[in-house]
Amino acid sequence: MQIYKKKTRNYSVRLFKFTLILFAFSYGLVGCYKKKDTILKVFVFDNVGSIVKGANVDVFAEPTDTTNQNPISLNSSTLTDENGTAVFNLNANYESGQTGVAIVKVKATFNNKIGESVVQIVEEIDNECNIQIE
Repeated sequence: MQIYKKKTRNYSVRLFKFTLILFAFSYGLVGCYKKKDTILKVFVFDNVGSIVKGANVDVFAEPTDTTNQNPISLNSSTLTDENGTAVFNLNANYESGQTGVAIVKVKATFNNKIGESVVQIVEEIDNECNIQIE
């Protein structure tokens, strides 16, 4: 009888250890989700369709609730490169698992010419916007 109990005890201890290791491994896999970048690429063109190098591009979000005077959480600016493209990394505005989108205003200026657009930003993808300045 005593030998039987000893075998059962060893089996249950092994089963417990295996279950614990399996749980720790599966928990680690769930925690390894890599967040993808949320990018906004703005392409700036003039009125004849040529790319505009060195244009100033501003991206900003206006708060929808102005009663509490919420601060604007997104306000960024950069210049277009040789290809007429301005790239914004918006990772700081999204957290993993967050659903939904943001609506932002994009404004491009160059030599007293202005172009504006409203863009819907979807998290964890490359969002694109074309702006024609006039």
